[in-house]
Amino acid sequence: MYKISNDIILEISKDGLYAYITLLDNYSYNNESGTTSIINEIKNFIKYGLDTERLIRILEKKQTGEKICIAEGKKPEAGKDGDIKYFFAMEKPLLPKINMDGTVDYKELDSINSVKKDDKLAEIIPATDGVNGMMVNGTMIPSLKGRTPKFRYGKNVYLSSDGMLLISEIDGLVEFKNGKVDVSTVLSLDNVDNSVGNINFAGNVIVKKDVLNGFSLIAGGSVEVKGAVEGGYIESDGDILIRQGIQGYNRLIINTKGNLSAKFIENSVVNVGENVTAEAVMHSNVSSKSNILVLGKKGLIVGGTCRAKYEIRARVIGSTMATTTVLEVGNDPDSITKNEELGGKLELANENLRKVNQSLKVLEMLKRSNKLDNNKAELYNNLTRAQATLSQEIIEIENELVELNKQMKDISKGQIKVSDTIYPGVKIIIGNSLLYIRDEMKRCTFYRDGADIRVGPY
Repeated sequence: MYKISNDIILEISKDGLYAYITLLDNYSYNNESGTTSIINEIKNFIKYGLDTERLIRILEKKQTGEKICIAEGKKPEAGKDGDIKYFFAMEKPLLPKINMDGTVDYKELDSINSVKKDDKLAEIIPATDGVNGMMVNGTMIPSLKGRTPKFRYGKNVYLSSDGMLLISEIDGLVEFKNGKVDVSTVLSLDNVDNSVGNINFAGNVIVKKDVLNGFSLIAGGSVEVKGAVEGGYIESDGDILIRQGIQGYNRLIINTKGNLSAKFIENSVVNVGENVTAEAVMHSNVSSKSNILVLGKKGLIVGGTCRAKYEIRARVIGSTMATTTVLEVGNDPDSITKNEELGGKLELANENLRKVNQSLKVLEMLKRSNKLDNNKAELYNNLTRAQATLSQEIIEIENELVELNKQMKDISKGQIKVSDTIYPGVKIIIGNSLLYIRDEMKRCTFYRDGADIRVGPY
């Protein structure tokens, strides 16, 4: 606080950005020269942002008893944070192109980010400097510079000498995994057959033709098969693209943590961590932790069981022959599998306990009549321990089933969309609600409302 005269007080805010003047009640306006003197006195303290015209009006109008702002400093402006520009697509969902006539073009997937040695993968966009501020007394307020990001990268990648570019060391496939940029080598094969045997490769695999019956392909990255899978087994930590179809001979054919895209899936067991896209799914057991999207001109699901956590979408479901077809959404497929496994374990444990109890019943009769020899006494003790173990196992399995069923009831969201026709013979399960289709229906959506399954428009 500064006393400019006996009747004028000047104050500066704690942050130094504002100055205020107060005319005391005994203030009296002298003349123009007096005003100039006061302004010059104030300028000894206020070096920036003084509103001279406003100050003159306050003095001339004798606005006493008010604390009025007469100067404003400048706040500092922080610099903008830097960014990273990537020269490849961060995500490619493996969704095929749907043509105007409804056909599916599996050639237009653009599914692989291929790079050459010394290709630029990413570039740091530098942070900008901020703009300094100024207090009303003329003191500079330094600004904060924006933060410069840092690359996170893994194998087969290096930094430029100035640290601003990320560059590929090899020809390969660039991927963004767990927040890091990696370039993986790609294994290219003509077929997976008796010419190469089973394949177990840590990177990405491209098969130019087919994966044949009896052979397996296990990859740590993505898999592309330009032909078909005919009874072979593919396991992958990444996406799987089958440009033709899958004929599974009723065996487990696909097991992947990523997406699966195939022209058709027939007589196959398929477990997928992300989306499944196909033009037809026939007499197969398909499980997805995300969505099952049966697209294209056929868009057909018939026979077997399709399970998805969120959504199943198709053009036609079932057939005019009332082919038994099961669609299930709103549950985690892993939970369903675990529920079935626990049910099997519980049944086996109960059966074993029944047999143990029957044997103990006979031995207890012998024990009461003192007819247990040493061998039978040892058997009696072993069976008693087995009875206790099995009883405890049954309790644990039952508790686990109760908890698992509770979790499955809590999920129960999901929907099934039919763009054309759904036929009788289809069973729909959403959460723990069940609906049998008894009449042919057109363009509809099935969803859960409370404990019931409702039908709405497509």
